[in-house]
Amino acid sequence: MTASTEPGQTIAGEHRGEYYASVLAKLSRNAAVRRYLEIGVAFGDIFSGIACRHGVAVDPEFRLRTNVAANKVKVSLFQVMSDVFFAHLNLRRDIGGRIDLAFLDGMHLFEFLLRDFFNTEAICRRDSIIVMHDCLPVAAPMADRDPMQADIRARGTPFEGWWTGDVWKIVPILKRYRPDLDVMLVDAPPTGLVVVTGLDPSSRTLKTNHDAIVEEFSRLPNTAEEIAQVYAEHPLVPTEEALRRLSGRSFAHGGGWLERLTG
Repeated sequence: MTASTEPGQTIAGEHRGEYYASVLAKLSRNAAVRRYLEIGVAFGDIFSGIACRHGVAVDPEFRLRTNVAANKVKVSLFQVMSDVFFAHLNLRRDIGGRIDLAFLDGMHLFEFLLRDFFNTEAICRRDSIIVMHDCLPVAAPMADRDPMQADIRARGTPFEGWWTGDVWKIVPILKRYRPDLDVMLVDAPPTGLVVVTGLDPSSRTLKTNHDAIVEEFSRLPNTAEEIAQVYAEHPLVPTEEALRRLSGRSFAHGGGWLERLTG
């Protein structure tokens, strides 16, 4: 199913905050991130801007054009599908400990992002941060599940070549199945950021119900009207405010801020 409305018409206006790569780079520095995970690295532009001690990159086909080791002490590259990465991951051997900050930008189909999310949460701490990209499309054609159809439908519009797929569905999925999480929609161009905190690495709700969730949300119409409902239910947070809200976290000294407070 595809999103409706005129190809060049926006769903809720274009995002107007700070560019998403800059937001992520600032967040990594503000939080003194030690271990960072990025799924869907491609050219490495976002990854190279992240400051951390150990950067972990996962992509089935790297096309690196930047120095991905910039701003880092150690870098690990895993050229595999994310499902394979998680299936064979030995946390202590491969990463050295739990992830502080993760950026999920893999396959733009909601069932893939769903798996990436619950697999990533399982290797985080309660005070870690998961950021997801492309979940806030601004025009209907880019949300098509088929990237070729998205490209055809967007020709002649300002959004030609944009493809977010239907990963926007992760927002209503989390609202329904994981209301315990803190989900923040951030007004970061070009296609928004969804920041999730208040994690529970021990939760198996999403994994246990994976098949039922995929079946249920495959039936949810992939239309501009449904996407607009997400915007209506979750007011966008300006990028500056989002960084301010996350400013209390620092992973510089072993455990995160919550671990230090609770022992």
